[in-house]
Amino acid sequence: MTHRFPYDENEHAASKQIIQNALKVMHHDIPFQWIEEDGSSLLGCYASLTYSPAFVGQFFEVAKALYAPSTIKPRNRELAILGLSSVLDVPYVTYCHHKIGSKCGLSREQFEDALAGKVPADLSEEETMAYHLGQILTDLKAPLEDTTWKEAVAVMGKSELVGIAHTVSGYRWVALLDQINGGDSERWRGKDA
Repeated sequence: MTHRFPYDENEHAASKQIIQNALKVMHHDIPFQWIEEDGSSLLGCYASLTYSPAFVGQFFEVAKALYAPSTIKPRNRELAILGLSSVLDVPYVTYCHHKIGSKCGLSREQFEDALAGKVPADLSEEETMAYHLGQILTDLKAPLEDTTWKEAVAVMGKSELVGIAHTVSGYRWVALLDQINGGDSERWRGKDA
């Protein structure tokens, strides 16, 4: 396969190191493949990101903030990402978050239901709202409706709602960087990390 964003050690080594270090901080043992086994390319959003080295460090400062429990509860974060993934065609994001979701206590059935656009069983009211907000905010083209705002604030509070907004906007960025990487999607569809 020809990669749209092939890896060049001379141009991309510093970006690759920042990515690797950040992924280790965020996940400890990186639970998904993020670079080709032969080193010819980084995968998903990471490949295109290396072509904008000025953004790599700042991108991962935002990413690390999204993974801080003080920003958003980890399970709510994953449910919001699954809500986004039920709206967008992002097989690499789905692949990466399968194991991350299981570490947050999501079962295989909950994960699959969420990807299919169905609210997973056995969620709290707050978790259900996190999932719905992942869907709603991914496709939001106008101000958030007052009824959704009031319900979200009543269920989870403003800080958690804003944490979900940061998560969805961050993962919309991840998804876009992955989508411009092109036709590698089928490789990740249905694959567990």
